[in-house]
This record gives sequence, structure tokens and C-alpha cells, in this order.
Amino acid sequence: MTVGVLILAGGEGRRMGGQDKGWCVQNNKTFIEIALQQIQRQTTMLDQAVTIVISANRNLPDYLSLGHPVFSDIRSGYCGPLAGIEAVMFEPSLSHINRWITWPVDSLNVPDDYLLNMLASESKVSFIKQHRRAHYAHLSLSKELKNSLSSYLDSKHNSIKGWLQRFSRYGGRVHEIDMSFHAPITNCNQFESVKNNCRIEKNPMLR
Repeated sequence: MTVGVLILAGGEGRRMGGQDKGWCVQNNKTFIEIALQQIQRQTTMLDQAVTIVISANRNLPDYLSLGHPVFSDIRSGYCGPLAGIEAVMFEPSLSHINRWITWPVDSLNVPDDYLLNMLASESKVSFIKQHRRAHYAHLSLSKELKNSLSSYLDSKHNSIKGWLQRFSRYGGRVHEIDMSFHAPITNCNQFESVKNNCRIEKNPMLR
């Protein structure tokens, strides 16, 4: 199985004042740097090669400077993380990847065995659940789902939860990966004090 980890950094950042979330700063590190460091550390625990890809729609030269492939949505406007997933699934140069793991760029404290857990699922699509909270943007999905995902976006809907519900309604199996015994996954998506008394800051160098 060939595996790709997709960092989702292509959103509008509406709750971040329109800032590109990948370049927001916490503890003197940008979100994208934090994500990459965590992913690279976790890939050392795997017995297979992993391709790291970034979904972004702004500041593309800056993302490219990090040394990983960067792909923008193939749809106009901001259609949410599903559009970023669609773009890499339909990218010819990535057609050899048959399992994608998504990693939202604003998730700054992902469990150390996140990738191991995501790859353990044999379902066509899985998402993380902790206690009663579903983390729908944390997905493990087969490339076979690209047409289903694209069809859902064509219907002018872009909710991950909505797509999973539709997939399930038509007979697909959606698996929940229970990570309730891990430290909570937090999404740092607002300019405010967050756990551990850290502060999210705007990066004055970028939009």
C-alpha cells in the first residue's frame, strides 16, 4: 500500500481574520512547521514510505519552499477541505497513492501514534472520534472514493460530515477510529489564548 499524508492548509481562515492558517504562529513556530515536524517524526515509526503533500490556495511559493508538493483546489472559490482532498486524488502524478491520511494544519497536538492508528483501518473511509466528539477532518480514505467525493461536491455541498452520511446512506461503511484514550486533539482556529497558555499570532510577513 502506498500512503500519502495530506496537510489541509487551503481554507479561507474566516475565524482567523482571513489569515492563511498555515502561516499563523504559536510558540515562535508556524502551524505548517509544527504539522510537518509531527508528521516527519511519526513516519519514522512506519515500515513504509510516506508521501507528504500540502493543500494550499494562497502563498504557494512559501509552501513550496518547504520541500513538499503543493496542490491547489481544482474548483473555483473555497469549497472546504473536501476540495483539497479531491485535488490530490485527481492529480495524475499522485495516482500511485491508494491511501490518504488527512492532517488539518491547525491541529497542533495530534497523538504520537496518529498515523499508525489511521493506517490500521481497512475501511474505505475512517475518521477520528474522541469520546462524543467527531473529528471529521481527520480522515483515512481510499483513492477509490474520489468519484463519490467529487459527485458530492458537484451537488454544491462541501461538508465532510454530509459526505460521510451520504456515503453511508448508499451502503458504504464509515469506520470510527476511537482515540478517546489519547490526549484530546485540539484545533487552534481562532486568535485567542489556547491550552497550555500558548498564544496564536498572525504572521506579519504573509497574508
